[in-house]
Amino acid sequence: GRAYALMAIVGVSAVIALAIYLRDIHILPVLMALGNTYGLLLVALLLGYGLVDLPRKWWRQACPASELRRARIMAGSADEALFDAVWELQDCEESIDAAVTSIEDARRKAGHAGSQDEDAAYTKSVDKLLKWRDKTAVLSPELERRRTASHRRNHDNGHAEVSGELNSDDDDSAAPSIEKLAQLGARLKRAQANVVSAEQRWNSLVKRARWFADLAEGEGPPPPTSGSATRRSRVQTSEPLVVDQSNTVKGRAKYCWTKYFRSTTYRVMGMATAGLSVMVLWSEATLAIPFNLSPFALFLGAADKGETRGIWYQIVAMAPLLYMSACMFSSLFKLSIFGPYCLRGRKQSPGVALVFNAQYLVRLQFPLIYNYLLMLKYDTSSTTCAFSKVMSHMETVPFFGTSFNIYAPLLILAFCGFTLINGYARLLGMLGFEHEDMVYLSDQDTLDSKENEGITLIRRHGERQASRSETEDLKLRNEEEGKGLSPLGRSTSRESSSSFRNGIV
Repeated sequence: GRAYALMAIVGVSAVIALAIYLRDIHILPVLMALGNTYGLLLVALLLGYGLVDLPRKWWRQACPASELRRARIMAGSADEALFDAVWELQDCEESIDAAVTSIEDARRKAGHAGSQDEDAAYTKSVDKLLKWRDKTAVLSPELERRRTASHRRNHDNGHAEVSGELNSDDDDSAAPSIEKLAQLGARLKRAQANVVSAEQRWNSLVKRARWFADLAEGEGPPPPTSGSATRRSRVQTSEPLVVDQSNTVKGRAKYCWTKYFRSTTYRVMGMATAGLSVMVLWSEATLAIPFNLSPFALFLGAADKGETRGIWYQIVAMAPLLYMSACMFSSLFKLSIFGPYCLRGRKQSPGVALVFNAQYLVRLQFPLIYNYLLMLKYDTSSTTCAFSKVMSHMETVPFFGTSFNIYAPLLILAFCGFTLINGYARLLGMLGFEHEDMVYLSDQDTLDSKENEGITLIRRHGERQASRSETEDLKLRNEEEGKGLSPLGRSTSRESSSSFRNGIV
């Protein structure tokens, strides 16, 4: 709320200042110039990071051993984050249990709960809170083992003791108000979403580590014809077998791709994206020069056939913009600039974060396209394009509507250099946050210790999974023999014992 209030104050002040300067009121151009300025600064930050990170990501993934070491080092922080998420959920559940106890005690002492309407609304709030609490009453076995038996409270996040959370007065036995119950409900939903996100991040990291372990051990998973003998021989390795290849066309194709083409393709993509990044940076650096030195403008000129502009002209015009968009949007997954609303990877982000980032993607597309047109020095004066006509209104605003759009893209060069030396990761490290780009910035002894810890965590996780699978199969087999269940009953029972994800996010 404060950010939007500050933006409103700045907007009103800018309109008044421009009206005094021009002796006329121009509301729309001022709002457009302010929005474009804010969007262009954010585009410079995201694009400056993505132009370096995307090629570097392709190049790193071409080496399975490097990515395996990276995943193992990050396993410790992911495991710790999952523990913290489960403990925070447990704190919320204990707070809710304490609230329900205080409500029962207060009602037992008072003998009634006020008017009938107030009592109905209060009871409905309590029932809804308990309904949400029951969604995580029984977690998956992997999460249940992370619960703590000790009484604890998370003071680091600003959560007070139970009595302080529930009661604003000195009477600890007083029932909490509906507002306090609503706060508990909001805290519970956040805790449940954090558990889902942390669990999915941990599982994704484990799967990634095992996958790269397969690649690093033999430059690809075993061939499809290896059979069960090969699987038995690899059970004792430090990482469980990931890719259970079968003698199918899909399995053979995946094996051939992984063994013969994957590393080469990733390196080619890394070099290609690095070349595109260099051309984008050169175009941005020469934007203020009166001569058109952009390579993309030269490509467009070569593909321009006059009035008969075909599909190749559209492809040449669209390819650089798509690459810039990919660099900018991929940065949202890495730069946690939106706090709790940041994206966390595939199937790891709550719905609110997805909607919030989708809004930003739409907003940022307009300043990005405007910057792309300026970078090409494309003459839009003779066109009837609605976009150019709307954006031309900003020229009424001094500096922010004219010169700023020319020189602000130079910030992209600064952010690229900052990313190239891992400045963003170093800055987060100084603030106490852990970023995956911080992996190789520690000393060798620390990295080796974290890697060994990650190997142990991933191996123990695989052993627990194997033990639970064997126990479940034995139990289902005994039930099938005793009750005459069909084999279909196994899959049904297995699905019913899955995690609690459905219905939370």
